[in-house]
Amino acid sequence: MRAQTALQTQVRRLTDEDQPLLEEMYATFAPLSEALGLPPKEPSRRHVWLATLRDSVNLGAFVDGKLAGHLALLAVDADAAELMCFVHQDFRRQGIATALCRAALEEARNAGYQRISVFINTHDLGARHGLLKFGFEPVWEDLEEAEYVYWLWGRET
Repeated sequence: MRAQTALQTQVRRLTDEDQPLLEEMYATFAPLSEALGLPPKEPSRRHVWLATLRDSVNLGAFVDGKLAGHLALLAVDADAAELMCFVHQDFRRQGIATALCRAALEEARNAGYQRISVFINTHDLGARHGLLKFGFEPVWEDLEEAEYVYWLWGRET
């Protein structure tokens, strides 16, 4: 029987110097299910996608010095941000997404956002379960896509 060891997870903002690590993580990334076309599979499209995220808040979760997960918080308007989070398959089910989301909430509160939205594939039951457990609420759903919202300061009326 293999012994379980506690891993040290450090979450911090990514810098331009971290770009090669981000590219490397996504080059070997295997999604559990279709994540609405993200991250792009083709390297050139993935490179362009990552470049478009540079103006966003980008957080990385590092486990024993290796990039294990990436979260981007994109401003939608002055009150709202959209979140996307990906955890490398070697580190799933170890609390990486939770650690990233906690850090993102702090970033979002500091930026004055009222809410954070996340869009998932309707059939991604793991993401759905994790979002509900974290405190996100479903807003709408169709056959392919669903939106969940986390209210930071209270609901708009």
